[in-house]
Amino acid sequence: LGSHNPSTSSTPAGPILHVGHIAEVIRAQNFGTAVNERWSEPGQIWVTDAMARRFGIETGALGADPRQRAEEMRTLTAGIPFVTEALEEGWSLGGKFGDRLGTWTRVWHGDERGVWVAFVSAMGQDEADMPILADDPAPAVLAARLATFADALKFPWAMSASTTGFDLMISTRSRERDTVFAPSQPVPPSQMSNTETDIDWSRPLTADESGNLFIHAYDRGGSHAAGIASLELGIGDPQHHEDGAVFDKSLPGYWKIEIPESSDWRYPNPLNPRGLSINEPKWVTTPTMQYALELGYEPDVIEAYVWNEHGRVLDPWYKRIRDARTALDLDDSDAQLARDQLKVVYTRTLGMLGSSDFMKARPGYAPERRHHIIAKARANILRRVVKIGRASDRWPVAISNDTVLYVSDNPDPIASWPGEQKTLGRGFGQYKWEGSALLADQVEFLTGKGYRGKHQLHLDWNAADYAVGGDR
Repeated sequence: LGSHNPSTSSTPAGPILHVGHIAEVIRAQNFGTAVNERWSEPGQIWVTDAMARRFGIETGALGADPRQRAEEMRTLTAGIPFVTEALEEGWSLGGKFGDRLGTWTRVWHGDERGVWVAFVSAMGQDEADMPILADDPAPAVLAARLATFADALKFPWAMSASTTGFDLMISTRSRERDTVFAPSQPVPPSQMSNTETDIDWSRPLTADESGNLFIHAYDRGGSHAAGIASLELGIGDPQHHEDGAVFDKSLPGYWKIEIPESSDWRYPNPLNPRGLSINEPKWVTTPTMQYALELGYEPDVIEAYVWNEHGRVLDPWYKRIRDARTALDLDDSDAQLARDQLKVVYTRTLGMLGSSDFMKARPGYAPERRHHIIAKARANILRRVVKIGRASDRWPVAISNDTVLYVSDNPDPIASWPGEQKTLGRGFGQYKWEGSALLADQVEFLTGKGYRGKHQLHLDWNAADYAVGGDR
């Protein structure tokens, strides 16, 4: 899989008897993916379940737990001729053992660059993890999907969603990688679970709103990823101001403040997006403080950590993801599945930024960056909500993560969108219809606390069925 230079390719002679012969197929064709002028990713070959069994690898013994499959694969391939004959002929295998195969294994000979050999049956089979495998595609179809993905992203899928995402991230800053992606030394606010969270909010209806018949939900596309655009992120270690500091919106940082009461019941408190009872000072990041000040809040900073060295570290990564997402938005099922696979990449990667369990001490680990991204995305949602509300006097009745819900007397969700039409769409930061319901069926979820009614929304809503004189 990958592009190749036909003028330098050759066809390996003889039958394929061991894993070295498989790797030679890719090496001989000079496959790989050019990422930039300094970086290219090696070619890869995916071995189907049927082919694996032909090589003596009884994949039927693999368990259902995807987390265990790589280890089970290593057990299955230890000592079998498919591996030992390759080793005897001078081939080398990556991994901690070097004498067996996992789900993904780098295979090379001598000083030549290695290629990836991957086993489809050992990969996660859940549609949420691997959309491109969900319909058990034929090999040629799978190869085409992977090529479509790599062509759009200018980077191949490899090993896992987060591995693909972090490798892409580092490749976009390859000259500065040792500085920009050095593992973060976490400061206390970055380790707190409630430092920055997504919105989970609802409110009771007003008397006028209660007279509406419908409720429509709108999802902000790629909300967290869209929050990266032009976002200043810290580099290196922050400066600690134990006795407080004057807020500076140009500096990424954590700011400890007393949380004030909400100044407007019609939308979430930007400093307390879940409406929790907070009786002590709380840490917030720069994007949160900045937007709160725009709305007229004036909290004093009790303590702060600020990054004097900073930059738009993830902008190149964001633009690569954004452009690939746009390129894959085609009326083609394979392209749509590749787009779904891309979504897995950016959502899992952003989630892993702050994972101490999986990423601590590894390049890219930066929980403070994840907090800033969440805060920027949340502030952008609230900016849109407030802009719409001030222009139209229509306010959301619930917000759940990146889903915003409005009531309407019109069954048509597109016509009911209260914002500008240019903000509707499938691009990053735009809103698209997610689902609708009869308002009477949703009132129980509009409690003034969190929102739990998404599972009751109709995703196959047909506005015509609910028009005046309709059957329902």
